[in-house]
Amino acid sequence: MATHIDAEKIEQELQKRLNSRMDSVRALVKSRTSVANARAALSEAEDEDARRYQAALSAGWNADELRSSGLPEPEKKLRVRKRAARKPAATRQPSNAGESVGHH
Repeated sequence: MATHIDAEKIEQELQKRLNSRMDSVRALVKSRTSVANARAALSEAEDEDARRYQAALSAGWNADELRSSGLPEPEKKLRVRKRAARKPAATRQPSNAGESVGHH
C-alpha cells in the first residue's frame, strides 16, 4: 500500500517555519540597530558634555567649584588601544644586530 505525500502541504509547513525563523532574525537586526544608534547617541552626548565642561572651566570656574555644585568632571571614555602583535622570539632581531653571531 503506497502512502500519498502531499508536497504542497509539506512546502507550506516548511515555509511557515522559515518565515518564523526569518522574523526572529529581523527582530534581532532591529534590536542591534537600536543598540548601535543608542551607543552613537551616548557617545555624542558624552562628547558634548565634555566640551561644555571645558567651556565652564574656560569661563573661569574651577573643577572644585563645579564638583561642589554637583557637577563633577565628565567620566573619561575608555579608549581601546590596539596592541601591536608581538613577534615570536625566534623572529626578533637581537639587540646587537650589527654583530655577527658565530660566523668568523
